[in-house]
Amino acid sequence: MSPFKLAWSELRRFRGHPIRVAALIAIILIPLVYGGLYLWFAWDPYGKLDQMPVAVVNEDTGATIAQDGETTDVNGGRQLVDQLGSDRIFDWKFVDAGTAAQGLEDGDYYMVITVPQDFSTNLASLAGDSPEQATVEFDLNDANGYVAGIMASTAEAELRNQINTAVYVTFAKTIFGDLTELGAGLTEASEGAGTLSDGIGSAETGASDLESGLTDLESGAQEVATGAGQVSDGVDEVVNVAQPVVDGLSTNWSQIQSGSAAGSNLVNDAATDLQSVYDALCTGDAASTDACATLQAHIDEAGQVNTEVQQANGAVQSTTAASLATASSDLSDLKTGAADVATGAGQVATGAAGAELGASDLQDGLGDLQDGADNLASSLSSAAAEVPTENPADDAESAEAYGSPVQVKETNLNPAETYGRGLAPFFIAVALWVFGLIAYLLLRPANPRAVAGPLRSPTVALGGWLPGALLGLLSALLLYVVLDIGLGLDPKYVLGTIGLCLLVILTFSAMTHLLKLAFGSAGSLLIVVLLMLQLTSAGGLYPVETTPQFFQALHQVLPMSYAVDGLRVTLSGGYSPHLVRAVIVLVVYLVVSLVLATVVVAMRRKWKMDSLNLPLKL
Repeated sequence: MSPFKLAWSELRRFRGHPIRVAALIAIILIPLVYGGLYLWFAWDPYGKLDQMPVAVVNEDTGATIAQDGETTDVNGGRQLVDQLGSDRIFDWKFVDAGTAAQGLEDGDYYMVITVPQDFSTNLASLAGDSPEQATVEFDLNDANGYVAGIMASTAEAELRNQINTAVYVTFAKTIFGDLTELGAGLTEASEGAGTLSDGIGSAETGASDLESGLTDLESGAQEVATGAGQVSDGVDEVVNVAQPVVDGLSTNWSQIQSGSAAGSNLVNDAATDLQSVYDALCTGDAASTDACATLQAHIDEAGQVNTEVQQANGAVQSTTAASLATASSDLSDLKTGAADVATGAGQVATGAAGAELGASDLQDGLGDLQDGADNLASSLSSAAAEVPTENPADDAESAEAYGSPVQVKETNLNPAETYGRGLAPFFIAVALWVFGLIAYLLLRPANPRAVAGPLRSPTVALGGWLPGALLGLLSALLLYVVLDIGLGLDPKYVLGTIGLCLLVILTFSAMTHLLKLAFGSAGSLLIVVLLMLQLTSAGGLYPVETTPQFFQALHQVLPMSYAVDGLRVTLSGGYSPHLVRAVIVLVVYLVVSLVLATVVVAMRRKWKMDSLNLPLKL
């Protein structure tokens, strides 16, 4: 007979009566009832803190502060109440002190937040020479539920942010006066900085045009300087040749005038004489027409030459030696002036080049100035937008940023998302262990006839384990389906989670089967003891490092620790070697339990008195 037939024979014992069938169904439902109900009620308690009633008592009497001859009212308690009302962390109940105290005692409120009378007074002292720290009182009552107090304390950090936000707004108003006027002033300053930026932009454009004009001027001045130098060199050459001639003429000008007069007279006499010759030769009938015509031509030419000579002589006679000396001096002045013009043109070119560099620096400076003005306008605009309102409820998000200027950014590599999902690995493992405890209260760990019969011990041992294993597989699958569909377990690795749950139930059922087979009714007690030890050492609720050394040692050897580690990986993700290690350890426990069960069956075939008369029976 095979182990499966033995298992089927054991399951057939429960047929024939509804109570027996119901007992098998109850065994299958045990993990679902245990694990499912617990995870259901504890799935996301921190997501419903806004349903926990918390009383808020505002006893603050307010305060006044005088600054620059003006009186400012400070009411930090009202600011705090408004701020709390804008963010519903808890179910706020704004009541008086008597109602709050009675409600905390009666269990109507889980916590009371009290703003004392001197709250605003202490805040106002921040503007003086003797600042006092303002306080807010938190009152709890563990008689209403210690865990509720822990949950309230968990949200205390957020409460502190809300309190700091309200305090910041009150403090800013106390120190800086009217925040509305501050925001308006910053806005006006921002607009002025924008106008300044526009003006600087226009100036920068003008500087760019100036630089361009100076570049052209520098280029033209350089050309003028070059031309002036060439003119100066040419004038020098001309003056160097002409001035000695003029000086020589000036020295001998009297003799030149005399010679000019003599030559003029001689030419005039020659012209007169030719006319006389013509009159003598060409007036008679015997005159030669051709010769007279030629002679007349010479007479005309001589007359023209005489006219020119007389004009030149007139010019020579009208020019004085003093005028020639003046001309020589003017040539010297011309040479000096041309040199001065060349030098001046070079200086203009150099100055234009310097002015061009200055205009470029001016443009760069104006550009930097415009950038600074733009940054100033942007900064002032941002500052004006960030000035909080006097009422934090009007701008709770901004007020929160001011009250808590530093935000902690948290990164979770494998987030569990909810409280229940984070505890699911632990309670799934516990529920599957509890299955073995309940299952072998009804199932026989071994068929007595098979133990007494000829079947081999491994067959008998497997036949005794398989009924619980098969029911356990159904139970584990049912638990997973309900958690996934009903609560939204949504594991990261679906098949991995299902497979690991099946391995865990096989291992746990094999271990509980072994204990029940080896120790009988005492085995049930051992199963409960092992459950207690694993509950405290598996690290499912608290980090194992925070537990005593005894439980840390058990954590390394008991199988539930590895079941929890493996399920954490399949549900939320994580370090895959942990999953591999968990599978290996669970398989080892499974195999060892089945081998030891075979050994126990073999030993039970040696009949003793205790075999017929059990020492303990449940």
